[in-house]
Amino acid sequence: MKEKFLHFVWNFQLFQIQNLCCTDGSELFIEQKGQWNLNDSGPDFLSSKVKIKNTLWAGNIEIHVKSSDWDLHKHSNDDAYSNVILHVVFEHDNEIEFLQQRNIPTLELKNFIPKEVLFNYRQLLEAQRNFIPCEESLNQISRETVNFWLERIFVQRLERKVSEIEEEFSQNGKNWEELLFKKLAYTFGLKINAEAFQHWANSFDFKIIQKTQNQSDLVQALFLGQAGFLEIESESKYVKLLQKEFQFLQSKYNLNPINSSVFKFFRLRPPSFPTVRLAQLASVYSQYPNLFMFLMGSKSAEKIYPVFSDLELNEFWKTHYTLDKESARNSDKKITSELIERIIINVIVPVKFAYAKSIGKDINDELIDLLISLPPEKNTIIDEFAKMGLKAENAFDSQAYLELKKHYCDEKNCLNCSVGLQILKNVR
Repeated sequence: MKEKFLHFVWNFQLFQIQNLCCTDGSELFIEQKGQWNLNDSGPDFLSSKVKIKNTLWAGNIEIHVKSSDWDLHKHSNDDAYSNVILHVVFEHDNEIEFLQQRNIPTLELKNFIPKEVLFNYRQLLEAQRNFIPCEESLNQISRETVNFWLERIFVQRLERKVSEIEEEFSQNGKNWEELLFKKLAYTFGLKINAEAFQHWANSFDFKIIQKTQNQSDLVQALFLGQAGFLEIESESKYVKLLQKEFQFLQSKYNLNPINSSVFKFFRLRPPSFPTVRLAQLASVYSQYPNLFMFLMGSKSAEKIYPVFSDLELNEFWKTHYTLDKESARNSDKKITSELIERIIINVIVPVKFAYAKSIGKDINDELIDLLISLPPEKNTIIDEFAKMGLKAENAFDSQAYLELKKHYCDEKNCLNCSVGLQILKNVR
């Protein structure tokens, strides 16, 4: 039994509210349950009103699993509890001197909470489940309730990501273009090279990109040279050109390349090699000098896809995955639709949300429409939800399911979940 569950029971009045009786035998009438205090300190419910022995009491209510928790938490020495008018407990195991001296009654809820509510609570929070706590009770909940909650969770996910973006924004001199670049770099690195790409993106001033964007070879040289990949012996005219251009940039901007050993190639398919990804990202920045504003103004996936799919790469890349070894066959180094969708979901959507918030614009519906137009992400979590009848139809659904699983189901945060709320309230 958790105290938070009793808060939940009191807030939603999930107990027999007629014929209530305090531990001293006096009748209790709840006139006003009070406002749930969600802060860490102070009584649990504020501005409550109860009638005891025909006297109306106005004040705060404190809730515990056991009466003795009052002394355990040392409330008698805390002035914040001086206006408590009722002590609500699940089990009355001890008389509290402080409360007795002030004639503050205690209500023991144990015999007033329906067995069905306790059963549902234990099924959710105490039983062991393979995937999520409510997997055996989910069929009780309407799809409308689930959809409503998914939309709220999606907004929560965005707001959490926006908090992270806002912190980064304040740290980088409040430059939206630079923030977008670093977010894109991290995503281009994929899971295995994300941190290496982040380290690379932080190793030089973003303004250098802006000063070289009108010359694609300079941008390619900057990206690959700063990553340490041009420190090789090569007979290739293209590689020699990049080396020459990077020497110029290195001298002009006092660049210190990172060690290329931070990038991993092992267990990666050649199209995902960091050399290829850097060349692709350089192409994006060569073609879109005002990338941030272009993406912020793009409301549809159809307008965003070409930014990452229609790349202009040197012919060299048709026969190379690295700078020092020629491939046996030709191939266009295109960014897959799956990666473009990941970029839209994990970079463009949260950055658009953060930017819109910064200028006081509400684009929730626009972002939801954008994600609805994309296919759902593919992973085991989405597959498991589908097995339970909750199939993700699009990226909006899959994002919400991922948030639900991580921040509610895994943490057994059922008492703050609309689905958990409905299951607990489902008393037949």
